[in-house]
Amino acid sequence: MVWDISGKAGNKVEPEQILVAVSMLFFAASIGVAVYVRKSLVRYTDNFMDSLDAILTGKGSIDFAVGKETLIGKIQIKICRLAEIMEQKSGESRRQREILESMISDISHQVKTPVASLRMYHSLLERDGLDQEKRMEFLHAAERQADKLDFFMNSMIRMSRLETGLIKVRPERNSVYELLAQAVCDAALKAEEKKIGIQVECPQELKAYFDHKWTVEAVFNIVDNGVKYTQPGGKLVISAAKTDFFVRICIQDNGRGIADERIPKIFQRFYREPELADIEGVGLGLYLAREIVMKQGGFLEVRSEKGKGTQMYVNLPIENFAPA
Repeated sequence: MVWDISGKAGNKVEPEQILVAVSMLFFAASIGVAVYVRKSLVRYTDNFMDSLDAILTGKGSIDFAVGKETLIGKIQIKICRLAEIMEQKSGESRRQREILESMISDISHQVKTPVASLRMYHSLLERDGLDQEKRMEFLHAAERQADKLDFFMNSMIRMSRLETGLIKVRPERNSVYELLAQAVCDAALKAEEKKIGIQVECPQELKAYFDHKWTVEAVFNIVDNGVKYTQPGGKLVISAAKTDFFVRICIQDNGRGIADERIPKIFQRFYREPELADIEGVGLGLYLAREIVMKQGGFLEVRSEKGKGTQMYVNLPIENFAPA
């Protein structure tokens, strides 16, 4: 059988020729599609690799357009999300590193002073011809520096254990009256030495949810601060009352007070007001107090007036809603 595909007489094409022509057209089209797909993939791959390099080096971001509901588009969306997560992690690591460096610097500063003092007193004690009175004076001074160093290291250990969760607060329904009694008793000796009166007003039946051991330390730290920064012959008034959701403990002194701009800083690690460098302390008491109270679902408040005193409020929950 003979095919005539032109409609003209004498111009006949064999079926085999038609098949060959169709095959060649199909092959040419396939080559074109393959070349186009290859170019698209190469262009996308180059863009993709450049974007990954920018993400890994932190010098740029993904700059290719996010596609639609296609496989490549979905990959682009996932890569964009990965880039965001990596950026967040990088920022968090950077912040943690800065905090660690700052803390190491603060610890170094806190340790250097007593160590330098101990070396100085040791050198003085080695001198020939030192009379007994001076020798005892230097020995007592060296002991005070050793006590300061010991206090600092113990505070660091408590802070570390509390922050890392090695020691957990376990709030239970406890007596606020007994809490205040123990905290005041622990601070009584220093208060007596400075002739500072401590007045406590608290109903014996008042209860709240808190870890007794840790909260005694928190309240003691605040009371101890009040004693340290109140002039001899001053007064502390401690009161406690129930509000809607908390038991509010107020620790009020008539000491030097805190300037408004410094109040946000007093709960920072190692913060001490510059003019108080000669007063015993390492700047961890209020930081620990806040951490302990917050871990139990409570919070601290401060009100102060320069030259007239400070009121520190410890709010302990009346129900157990400490953070998990």
